[in-house]
Amino acid sequence: MVKNLFLLLTLTFTFLFSNELSLTKLEKEYLLNKKSLNLCVDPNWMPYEMIKDTKHIGMTADYIKILEKNINIEIKLVQSKTWSQSLELGKKRKCDMFSLIMPTKSRLKYLDFTKAYFDIPLVISTQIHELFIDDISHLKGKKIGIVKDYAYTEIIKTKYPFINLVYVENVKDGLTKLQNNDFFGFIGTLYTVGYQIQNDFVGKLKIAGKFDERWELGIATRNDEPLLKSILDKAILTVPKKEKQEIFNKWLSIVYEKSYFSSMLSILVISFFIIIFVLLINRKLNSEIRKRKEAKKLLNLTISSAKLGTWSWNPKTNKNETNDIWAQIIGYKKDDIKDLSDFFTLIHSEDIPLINEEFKKHENREKSQYEVEFRMLCKDGNYKWIYSNGSIVKRDKDDKPTLVVGIHQDIDQRKKLEQEVLKQKDLFIQKSRQAAMGEMLENIAHQWRQPLSVITTVASGLKISNNLNMTKKEDIDDSMEQIIKSGMYLSQTIEDFRNFLNKDRVKSKVNIKKLIHSATYFFKSQVQNKKIDLVLNIDDIIIEVYENELLQSLLNIINNAFDALNEKDIEKKCIIIDAYKDEENCIICIKDNAFGIEKENLLKIFEPYFTTKHKSVGTGIGLYMTHEIITKHLFGKIEASNVDFKYLGKDVKGACFKITLAKKMKKN
Repeated sequence: MVKNLFLLLTLTFTFLFSNELSLTKLEKEYLLNKKSLNLCVDPNWMPYEMIKDTKHIGMTADYIKILEKNINIEIKLVQSKTWSQSLELGKKRKCDMFSLIMPTKSRLKYLDFTKAYFDIPLVISTQIHELFIDDISHLKGKKIGIVKDYAYTEIIKTKYPFINLVYVENVKDGLTKLQNNDFFGFIGTLYTVGYQIQNDFVGKLKIAGKFDERWELGIATRNDEPLLKSILDKAILTVPKKEKQEIFNKWLSIVYEKSYFSSMLSILVISFFIIIFVLLINRKLNSEIRKRKEAKKLLNLTISSAKLGTWSWNPKTNKNETNDIWAQIIGYKKDDIKDLSDFFTLIHSEDIPLINEEFKKHENREKSQYEVEFRMLCKDGNYKWIYSNGSIVKRDKDDKPTLVVGIHQDIDQRKKLEQEVLKQKDLFIQKSRQAAMGEMLENIAHQWRQPLSVITTVASGLKISNNLNMTKKEDIDDSMEQIIKSGMYLSQTIEDFRNFLNKDRVKSKVNIKKLIHSATYFFKSQVQNKKIDLVLNIDDIIIEVYENELLQSLLNIINNAFDALNEKDIEKKCIIIDAYKDEENCIICIKDNAFGIEKENLLKIFEPYFTTKHKSVGTGIGLYMTHEIITKHLFGKIEASNVDFKYLGKDVKGACFKITLAKKMKKN
């Protein structure tokens, strides 16, 4: 008996203190027969995990790699676009396991759950100007965003039925809608919400409160193969704490670098709270001196952990106060600029009107805060881009500001990247325009053949008649008339092409009917030679737009329609262009009867370099640049669809491109 007891203690000690994976014979046979495991994940849940370029990355991805090595079997990623789609795949037994998931009543029907290996606090985020939430009951009746099908969604819905939950696809979608004021707040986990705010919503959103609940998550396995849960429970115990901490540190360090913070996570969150808290407290500075002193003390605590320059300004006296980092951002020490009476002398002259305009909007309460980006002169003589954010915290009896406080942030690298992106877009536009010019030149060549043929034929006829002494005055007059008309036609073609090349990018009032006639003019020879009916139903519409860019877009779409018709054997081919207006917009529809676009290609039609043409005739940038011009330059909308309609009494089908433009173009 003593021997058996000793053996039991030995086994217990081995299990508790060894990292070796001990599997039963059945478990080993299961893995041997299984050969590989299919893994489902949340495709958009950083820093925990996401699918990027078909690969699984994040904290759980690193964790799964360790488990894969320990159980000695390949774990394959199952591709999905949303968490809800991953759950559906699990129900259909397409997934053997889920990387990070919490048990719920509905999931227990098809999944088993291992011990938790992540313990995550839940928080609520709001827009940056909202007060902090110390009592969840204050959310009663407010719209709050939350990710659909997450386990904590069921927990929150059950425990806090007074919250009006609005479901979104993923965390970034929820925070974007929060920024757009679609709802008051968004509920998520501390690390994912903090990660997204620091990467995409700095200065826009904040973490405003937390819940008592914590989210415990582990691995889930299909419940029709119970051996897999047993194997993974053992495998989880073999992962050393050191490796777990290394994974944690690796992914959280990325968050800090991108958000300009270098301290631990708790300091990051507290610092973020304090900065916003300072701005709110300073609004009541004249009646709350004690809070002002406390806010200053708290603000000083953040300086060591945040690369933010702080400033205060009295518009009446033009007196400024800044911290050391404010000066360091532009290459100075604080003592170097303490005697500078007017900091506006450091600001680029082109940016001063914008600063004055944005401050005036805040002063007149059109905006809750002052926010602007501008260039400042550095000590080395170069200009650097600065993001400035602030609030008026004190006004006099005439409601004029007497104290404004805020922060400066170095955004020079970001601005350089933006400029590089714009440069690349300009190259795309130039390439697209060159392609459009090439197509026009080809069409012009077709149009020139007939008048050139007339000129050479008439001239040759006159020469022969003259040699045979058969020339009559009326023949000469008639021949000269034909030559003059042909020459004027050639001259007009050159003028139209030159206008396309020379027009500057200036907004102007454009007659849509004339513009569409100009666009179709370049295809006159194709209409005649290829026997394609061109039907124009165009109202008299005047809109404010970049004429040349809209013309380029129309040429791209019309040319695509001609290419599609040329590839099809159709008895009666047609291109129909409709242009009409409603109260605010101008709508242009271009459709053909070339049977339409393949369904799988409709969603990709505006992607760069996507083309269904042979590489010798298509680059794939025409429709991409058309989409860029319409949506980003003209602030409109373009949609592609397949439509059924009647033409000459017959049912036909084709592609339809619908362009919607505002009659008056907004400022850019």
